[in-house]
Amino acid sequence: MIRYVCIRQWHTPHGSKDEEDYRSSTSGGMASVLTHYFLANVGIVYGCTVIPGIEIKHIRIDNLKDAYKLKGSKYVQSSIVDVLSQIRQDVKDGTNVLFIGTPCQVTAVKRMYEEQPDNLFLVDLICHGVPSNKWLVDYIANTLKIKADKVSSIGFRLFEAFSLCVYNDDRLIYKSGNLWTHRYEDLYYNTFIDGFTYRDSCFNCHYAKPERVSDITIGDFWGLGNETDDNYIPKHPYGISCVLPLTEKGKRLISIVKDKLNIYERPVTEAINGNDQLRFPKKKNLRIKFFRRIHKYIGVDAAYKLCVCDKIVKYKIRKIIR
Repeated sequence: MIRYVCIRQWHTPHGSKDEEDYRSSTSGGMASVLTHYFLANVGIVYGCTVIPGIEIKHIRIDNLKDAYKLKGSKYVQSSIVDVLSQIRQDVKDGTNVLFIGTPCQVTAVKRMYEEQPDNLFLVDLICHGVPSNKWLVDYIANTLKIKADKVSSIGFRLFEAFSLCVYNDDRLIYKSGNLWTHRYEDLYYNTFIDGFTYRDSCFNCHYAKPERVSDITIGDFWGLGNETDDNYIPKHPYGISCVLPLTEKGKRLISIVKDKLNIYERPVTEAINGNDQLRFPKKKNLRIKFFRRIHKYIGVDAAYKLCVCDKIVKYKIRKIIR
């Protein structure tokens, strides 16, 4: 492990850093910077997008005009099945390939090769665990009463809030309140943030630890300032990225795009201690175990409320007092 650096995009009078790209990203914008570099200069990118009809999957992007499709967090496990053969062919053709995904997805790509090819660049996300695509489809159909064929896109997080948004073409047809100010009001977001709907494998994740599997690890930087002074870092109201260069290839990539970023080196321990998923996977506690036993019989909504009823009561009391 080399070091963690804290990265975010910031507007300057010279316009060399893209403020709009930073604002429209759901962290500090590191994935977006790498994506734009590859598409504009050296190759192609594979990343996650939302396909109309509520399909979350990885796609191949070879043009800058399509880079927007990969922006934003997706709190669902995407399918990479369709792109594996494309990745293999692109790498064989000598094309520089950037793949961005969860650590288990990165591992799946790496296992196609005895040794990672020089023209294959891997970036993994600090993953907190993810539900299956079916959880999302069922929630939108059964709870929101929105048919899948009416959904053109989904936003899992806005730059100013943790809100779930559902779109029909350019029309917003559902928006949840901000998770942190409207806790327990959106079923999908709450079951996700509490880990109730993660895949079983997420509770036994082999990759939720400091030792990573890619060239670069990226994610939100939680715990910034907890161990050393961070007053020299400008304010970052729209998020800040934790970036870990793990290989020489990863270090080279960061050095190439550093003129597009503000970079601040931080202690490795600050990032690890501030983010549970850099130490261990989510634990399947008694609430989660109970929920997973009963939701098939009484429904997801009733099961979740039963499992966290004490927390809901406390939350409502606090709102009344305020």
